[in-house]
Formats: sequence, structure tokens, C-alpha cells
Amino acid sequence: MAKPTLSSKTGTEAKLLHYAETVLAKTTENASIFPEPQPSLDDLAAAIGRFKSSMTEASFRDMRQVVLKNQHATALKEVLYNLSLYVDTVAQGDPAIVFAAGFIPSKDLREPVGLSPRPHDVRAEVRDPGTQSVHVRVNPWKYARHYQFEYRQIGSDEPWTRILSTRSKIHVTSLEYLKEYEFRTTYLGSDPTLNYSETVRCAVT
Repeated sequence: MAKPTLSSKTGTEAKLLHYAETVLAKTTENASIFPEPQPSLDDLAAAIGRFKSSMTEASFRDMRQVVLKNQHATALKEVLYNLSLYVDTVAQGDPAIVFAAGFIPSKDLREPVGLSPRPHDVRAEVRDPGTQSVHVRVNPWKYARHYQFEYRQIGSDEPWTRILSTRSKIHVTSLEYLKEYEFRTTYLGSDPTLNYSETVRCAVT
């Protein structure tokens, strides 16, 4: 059954922006097929606007603007992912309907139905001391549409910070020096239910 794809279409900022704008245009054009999209098309348009503005600001190499751009990219991917779940329920495996929403339909990979497995072997390590960054990785799952990584400072009341990635490893930057963080991840597949890994800890050095 064909499903909306994202991972191979949003690998760069330019691809992400183009794909999101195509989805917005086609879903708007075929509103009769998608009468009540969730998230709304206004939400998608707003996420695209914020990402485009942040790309312009980040072009001046202001590190704060670069961080904001990355956050807006993650937010846009989340909106697209959630919208793809809605399109999937409407399409019921019909590639023509997936195309009508601006998404590229997947090939039939016989994706398993049900809860994604719990990720194992999550690792967080400092590879470049002094850069206030941590590399995080997890065992890949071939049916994962995305990998949702989350982290927070230990002892802090702040909520988990989420990073949505199409790869099974990420590089987390702008962390506080000599602070300890905890990390966890979950696969995002056909079932949107989150099934988190165990948490791992890493001190920023």
C-alpha cells in the first residue's frame, strides 16, 4: 500500500522548503479530497513562513539565527509528518490520492502495522570537547519514517527538546558546558504512538 513519504524528500533545507510548498499548494488545490486536514493548511503555511524567514536571517551567519532556523526546520517537518498521517488515512493506500496532496507515494515495502518497536542501543557521547555538543545515535529501523530524538538537562524543570530526523544519528549543539543531559528516542512509523527507548546520560565537556 502506498504511503506519503518524507525522509528522502526533505534531506536538505531547499528540498524541505520545496516539498512543503508543493504539499501546501496541492492540498489547497484538492481541498474537496482533503476537507479537514490536521494540522490545518494555515498551520502548514505559518510553519513554511517561519522557516523561510529564518533561512534568510541565518544566511548572515548569526549563530542564534542558525539555531532558530534549525528549530523552525524541525517544526516544519513535524507539521508535514502529522499532515502525512492525515493524508494516509484519506488515501487508504491509493497512490493517486497521495499525489493529490503533493506527497510522493512510497513503494510497497510491506511496512508492519502496529506499534513501532522500542529503540535499543541509544548512545550519547562527546566527540569534540569544548564545542558544547553531543553526538547521539540509535540502532536504525528500516520501517522508520523519522527518528524523534529528545533531550533535557538533568535537574531542570524544562520540557524535553525534540529533534525530528530522517537519520538514526544526530549532532546536538548549543548545550551548556559542564552540565549533564539525558537523551531518549523513538521511531515514528505507520502507528504514531510513541515508544521511547531507555534514557542515557552524557556530561558536556
